[in-house]
Amino acid sequence: MSSVLASPLRPTAAAIQYFSWSYPEWWSVALCWFAWAVMVLHGWRYAAHGIHHRMSFEQELPYWMWMVAAMMLPLALDALRVTAARSLWGRRHRAIAGFLAGYFAPWLILGISAAALREASWTHTYAAAALGFVAAALRQRTPMHRRAVIACHRTHPLAPLGWRADLDCLRFGGMIGGACVRSCWPMMVACVFTGHSLIAMVGGMAVGAVERWPLRPRTRAMLVGTLALASYYGLVAILEYVLAFALHNQPAP
Repeated sequence: MSSVLASPLRPTAAAIQYFSWSYPEWWSVALCWFAWAVMVLHGWRYAAHGIHHRMSFEQELPYWMWMVAAMMLPLALDALRVTAARSLWGRRHRAIAGFLAGYFAPWLILGISAAALREASWTHTYAAAALGFVAAALRQRTPMHRRAVIACHRTHPLAPLGWRADLDCLRFGGMIGGACVRSCWPMMVACVFTGHSLIAMVGGMAVGAVERWPLRPRTRAMLVGTLALASYYGLVAILEYVLAFALHNQPAP
C-alpha cells in the first residue's frame, strides 16, 4: 500500500481507470461534443449560403450522421449506461461500441433517403423546412409516436460473453435506434431541410429532451417547441418571398 501511495503516477492512473470503469460512456459523450464541433464549423463555413447551400449525396450523408450523433447521442445515454452496467467490466467499452453500431444503423438507412431527397431543389427552401416541422408537430399527437417514445425506454437482456454478447449489444442498439427513428424522423428530416441549421438542431434536441428525459413526456412543451420552429421558418419563408417579389417588381433605373 505504501509503495502505491509513494508513487505520484499510480494514484493518477488508478483515478483514470476508476473513472473509465465508473463512466464507460465517457467517450460517447466526447463523440457527441466532437459531432457538435463539426456541425458548428459546418454552419459557420456555409453561413453565407444558408438553407440554399447544395451538397452532393456523398457530402450530405456524412453530415447527416454527424447531426444524428450530435442530437441523438445525449438522448441515448441512459441506454448506453444500461448496456455498460449489464456487461462484464472487461468488455464494457466493447459493449458500448456494439450498441452504437446497432444504434446508428437505422439512422444510416434513413440518412440515405434524406440525402437523396435533399438533391431535389424544393428541399432547399424555408417553406419545406416549415412544413417539415409542422408534420413533426402533427405526428407528435399520434398513437404511433407515443408507442415509439415508449419503445425508446425498452431494455434487452445481454449475454455475458462471446459472440452472443456482441450480437445482443448490436440488437439492443438497433432496437433503441429504430425506436428513435420512428419517434424523431420528421424532426430530423426537417432539420436537414434547414441545411443543418444550428437553430433547428438546438431546438430539435430540446424537443427531444423534453420528450425523452422526463418520466412522462411533456407533450405540451414538445408541441410548443416544434411549432415555434415551424413558425420561425414559415416567417422567414414569407419574408424571403416578399423580398423577392419586391425586387422583381422594382422599376429599372
